[in-house]
Amino acid sequence: MRKCLLLIVAAMVCFGAFARGGVPGVRTEWGVVAGVDHPMAKFSMGQSSAQLNAKTGFVAGLHLGLRIVGVLGIQPEILYSHNRISLNDQAKGFDSVIRCNRVQIPLLVSLKFGFFRINAGPVLTVMDNPIYTDFNNERVFFGATYPTISYAAGVAVSLFDRLLIDARVQSGFKAMENCLSYGAKAQTEYIKTTMFNAQLKVGILF
Repeated sequence: MRKCLLLIVAAMVCFGAFARGGVPGVRTEWGVVAGVDHPMAKFSMGQSSAQLNAKTGFVAGLHLGLRIVGVLGIQPEILYSHNRISLNDQAKGFDSVIRCNRVQIPLLVSLKFGFFRINAGPVLTVMDNPIYTDFNNERVFFGATYPTISYAAGVAVSLFDRLLIDARVQSGFKAMENCLSYGAKAQTEYIKTTMFNAQLKVGILF
């Protein structure tokens, strides 16, 4: 987690320096964004009796827009998101909360028509660390919920060249294997998770 925070701080400095310096022929914008992250996860439970329910969380990060030619641009970002998954297994008398923390780098292609934008592209997951506590109050790694490469698409509007409103969906289109281990000599169970997220963010551009 510390390395990821250092990565975000370093990226902020680089983004700011790049934006101030400018590149001939390339229009640059950068800013900060924050909003809600709503997961719509599909869980394949196999033989497990557990019930999981993903909760709405938040997302925040850095935005950089490079307008290359005409309506075409690229939009790299660094985003941190947090949400929770409730874990309840009545058959085993177990109840916990999976805390999901992710750092992702979207690398989007952007088409801008006036104040309206269409964005799509790959998303690189550099940290995906869902954790919960077992019967012994020990931390258990649930397993990554996103593959290294996923994909995002959405639309955005920029108002007065200062306010950005961005809506998008993201999915890895791949089932990830996750671990349910409650401790106290309980048998480890494996399930599959396919994650699909919808995000709505508001940003300030500089």
